[in-house]
Amino acid sequence: MAEAQKLSVRPREVLGKKVNSLRRKGLLPGVVFGGHADSTPVETDQHAFELSYRRWGNTTLLSLTGLDGGEVPALIYDVSRDPVTGRMLHVDFARVSLTEKTHADVPLHFVNESPAVRTLGAVLLHARSEVSVEAFPQDIPHSIEVDLSGLLEIDDAIYVRDLKVDATLIQIENDPDELVVKAVPVKVEAEPTPAEVAAPAEGEVAAEGEAAEGAAPAAGAEPAKPVAAGAKPAAPGAKPAVTEGGKPGAPQKAAAGAPKKG
Repeated sequence: MAEAQKLSVRPREVLGKKVNSLRRKGLLPGVVFGGHADSTPVETDQHAFELSYRRWGNTTLLSLTGLDGGEVPALIYDVSRDPVTGRMLHVDFARVSLTEKTHADVPLHFVNESPAVRTLGAVLLHARSEVSVEAFPQDIPHSIEVDLSGLLEIDDAIYVRDLKVDATLIQIENDPDELVVKAVPVKVEAEPTPAEVAAPAEGEVAAEGEAAEGAAPAAGAEPAKPVAAGAKPAAPGAKPAVTEGGKPGAPQKAAAGAPKKG
């Protein structure tokens, strides 16, 4: 049975957006709720709470002092932080009964080294970082250890059913066959050979301006016409001159004084 950690709080009178004034004074606003009682706004020293929270986590049983009616057993339900700075903004405490079981998410703590990683070059695939448990508040562990030294070969794995807990005090609610961690091989992609790099992909077209030798003209396109030796190619867009009979020939000069077509 874990001993409850004492935390000094006091009733909070500053509410709403005015709580920023408390944070500037080094106070952390919070609320105590649940336990068949009304919610109670509270405040506590922010620096002292943050140092303790690093040791406690969310599963350590607390005893809140400084409130009317004596000490209040509670668990930390949630801590809100600034998304940019990470500074604590608010804490929620959930009242609990020492005679009633409750539910909590307990983090997994991985210990020792896997021989499959050390000697076979495997890597660990972590499928879960916490499990859900049911227990009396005073019996909830801070964490559950997972011994990796049993992962000897590739594909060795640890499942929820393999976790070591005192079953008389703690009931793990996850599926027993759910994977926790597994030793898997490292996948190395083969590098392409020079021939594979040089060969064009199937269906790849030739570069612009290049024509494959012996390639057939595109559908509907006119075949290229031979050019007489020494002849200069026509300027782009120029029309061929027409001789008698309508056949292409050498360009003719316009007769002097001939009227222009208007």
